[in-house]
This record gives sequence, C-alpha cells and structure tokens, in this order.
Amino acid sequence: MRRAAARCGEWAQHFSNASCLNIKKCCIISYGRSVDKTTTYALVDCNNQEAALERCDKIKDLGMWFDEKLSFREHIQDKINKTYMMLCIIKRNFRHLTLSTFILIYKTMVRSHLDYCCCVWAPYKKGDLEALEKGQQRFCHH
Repeated sequence: MRRAAARCGEWAQHFSNASCLNIKKCCIISYGRSVDKTTTYALVDCNNQEAALERCDKIKDLGMWFDEKLSFREHIQDKINKTYMMLCIIKRNFRHLTLSTFILIYKTMVRSHLDYCCCVWAPYKKGDLEALEKGQQRFCHH
C-alpha cells in the first residue's frame, strides 16, 4: 500500500509539472472489520518532503459518502436532506402547478438526486428505506 501511495505521488509529479497533489485533501480510509489503523502512509508534497496522510472515518468521493463499514447512512441522510431542500425550493418558487408540471419538476429536481449511484448505495435496511420513502411521500403530498 505504501508503494501505491508513493507511485501516486510520482504520477502526479510526472503528469502535472505546474501543480502537485494537495496533501490536505488526501486521506486514508480502511474498509473492513479487522483493519490495522496504526499504519501510517505518506506522500511527497510540492517541496519534495514527505507529508503524512491523515486517517478519516468517512470520505466523500464523486458525490457519495463512504464510511468504514460501507453502511452509507451518511449518504442516505444527505439524500433525504436534499429531498427536503428541493421540496422547500419548489414550494417557495412554484405556487400553482399542473400535475404534468409537478411530475416533470419532481423527476428533474428530486428523483435525479435519489437515483444517482443507487446501484452502489442501494438501501436494504428497513429504517433507511422508510426514511427515504417518508421524504418522497412528503414531497408528493405537496
């Protein structure tokens, strides 16, 4: 793993002479039950000095939250909050909607957020499903 981290730094230096990796934005996350969290990793920064990478409990990558247990609770809660936020925006800005307009706005502003990468974070726990459905039902009642 250390070799892979070192090669990542070398790759960044080779292909981007003008810029280098922002070490503050890099972190280590380990997935699994029995993972040695005492191991440290380092990358070479712009000044050719080794900088230790910090360890994270969760990380956001390509718009999805990943935690150590891959439970996706943070991601699901983020999607629920996004649903409620879109509901408030629609209620505030669109007073009189026909059914076809409402369906179009729902598919555009809400459903797209819920469908993004759903094959990766597919909720299977009853509590997660109920929370997602509650947000959708609340949206559809208005």
